[in-house]
Amino acid sequence: MRLLVCLIALICSFSFAEVEGDSVSVNEDSSRKVGFFESNSIPVYSTQHYALVGMELSIWRKNHGDYHVNAGYNRWLVNRLYLGAELFDYHMLSDVDDDSCTEGSGSCARIGAGIALNGVLAMASFVDALLFDSEKIARFWFGLAALLNPTLEYYVVSKYVPVSIGLGYNTDWFAFSPGRKFYFRAHGDLNVNIRFVRITASYSYSFLDTYDLKKGSQKFYLKLSCGPLFSSF
Repeated sequence: MRLLVCLIALICSFSFAEVEGDSVSVNEDSSRKVGFFESNSIPVYSTQHYALVGMELSIWRKNHGDYHVNAGYNRWLVNRLYLGAELFDYHMLSDVDDDSCTEGSGSCARIGAGIALNGVLAMASFVDALLFDSEKIARFWFGLAALLNPTLEYYVVSKYVPVSIGLGYNTDWFAFSPGRKFYFRAHGDLNVNIRFVRITASYSYSFLDTYDLKKGSQKFYLKLSCGPLFSSF
């Protein structure tokens, strides 16, 4: 597991490897060429790990929303089954009951503290790898992230246009906001991957009352991601 390399890849590039079969000599038989989906598909069954960068938004009623901008890392478990963990999640949740909230003021959202914890662990992992050539803190970081924000993902279709289903949950703590409330929301996902773009349709259920998000289901929402990135074949 090379989490540091994965993070560098997320920042630096979305196009990092040639796919086998892209280059065909003009003198070769044109029948050897393949279609777009075949030549650019990711063989998930042989991928040991990959990263995702995404954005998701669920809105219910006016001024009520749950927003996430996150980066995740998925690790192979068994055939077609992966364990994913969100290493970063910039999370905002609306709070229209706040007395200081006025329309257009921009003060109606609370920001989760999880991003601060992951930021500290990211820096510690970087220092640990740079100075001591160690992955101990990086492994701890992934383990903690997999405990707090995991997703089990199974690929029903693993080639050409990979399709997967996922089941997981997200936690957060609004430590720097009034009430210091906790967040615990489960989700089921249907993912469709077209090259390095993933579209996810999700259904979620909240187990806690957290500001505007009340206990119970909030129907469907969509997530758009760049990934899988930095796959190992």
